[in-house]
Amino acid sequence: MEELADILPSGEWPENFSLLNFEDLSKHYEPILFKLEAQPSKYLADVMSSIIATASPYQLLEDVHHHFTDISGLPVIDHEYKCVGVLSKKDVKNSAAGLKALVCNVMSTPAITLSAEKTVSDAAVLMLKNKIHRIPIVNESNQLVGIVTRTDIFTAMETSE
Repeated sequence: MEELADILPSGEWPENFSLLNFEDLSKHYEPILFKLEAQPSKYLADVMSSIIATASPYQLLEDVHHHFTDISGLPVIDHEYKCVGVLSKKDVKNSAAGLKALVCNVMSTPAITLSAEKTVSDAAVLMLKNKIHRIPIVNESNQLVGIVTRTDIFTAMETSE
């Protein structure tokens, strides 16, 4: 049990992740995520990153590829700053046209988003159920205002105030 408390998932999901289901993963992480000092009711506004890199649907992958040295995914926004998708390292890697493809042809769409008023617990459940690594945070007009990653969520659930 002591060993489990030191585990924090990072990076991409392993190839065999699809063999797991939500219930199995929940049972595995329950001792970590729901310990007394966890903060699952903290608002996403308090843990999200508000300065974020983005991509537009009609950019070439080669124009945004440099972002992936520091991060593993980008929200994709249209001209009205509405979140229309998410582009991950995995999407780029699996592109049949390589870096000459348009972002809109390889991104995951529609984007799975949450509002800043939702809680860390809401985001954790959504990430586990949908096997996603990041959630764009949007306002009531679906305009991008931030992003939360698994690292943000697990850090918030592991630390106390």
